[in-house]
Amino acid sequence: MSDKIFIKKPLRQNAGFTLVEIVITIVILGAVAGILVPFFNAIVHSPDPVIRERAISLGQAMMDEIMAKRWDENTPMGGGPLNTAESARGTVVPAAALGIDAGEDRTTYDDVDDYNSLPPEIDNFTDQNNNAFNLPGYRRQVAVRYIASAANPIDENTPAAAGTTDTKLVVVRITSPLGEIFNFVAVACNF
Repeated sequence: MSDKIFIKKPLRQNAGFTLVEIVITIVILGAVAGILVPFFNAIVHSPDPVIRERAISLGQAMMDEIMAKRWDENTPMGGGPLNTAESARGTVVPAAALGIDAGEDRTTYDDVDDYNSLPPEIDNFTDQNNNAFNLPGYRRQVAVRYIASAANPIDENTPAAAGTTDTKLVVVRITSPLGEIFNFVAVACNF
């Protein structure tokens, strides 16, 4: 017999990944992520247009309601000379102060500046008939003020006193649940 010693060569065991395999895996995962990220963003932000449309509808409805009213307590619908016994006699009648007139509530607002006293509404809103409705996360504010119509350009930074101008600036501000602010601006003139 022969006394040969066999040295067994150890077999190479797969102890891990090679650098090439890791790089290929990273490239494949990056490509898949590049394809899937826009889809995830679309899913996360898909309600955004609906939220914006609701905010726009809320603001436009309020602005339409306001602009359908008389310019002042003492003016006829559509504007014009002050409609009082004093104006018929030729006496100058000053424009009313901004805000709710005595004895009025939301259902009886009859002129543009009544809305200046409308308290800010958050989540719970009312329409012009005092019907309540709920829009969680939304906020509505209204501001009305006299501005100088002789300013060029007419802007909100040129305030005027009651009785010295025939122009009111109306601003309806809506804040959406996303924190976006929508401003609706109109100028009401008494011609």
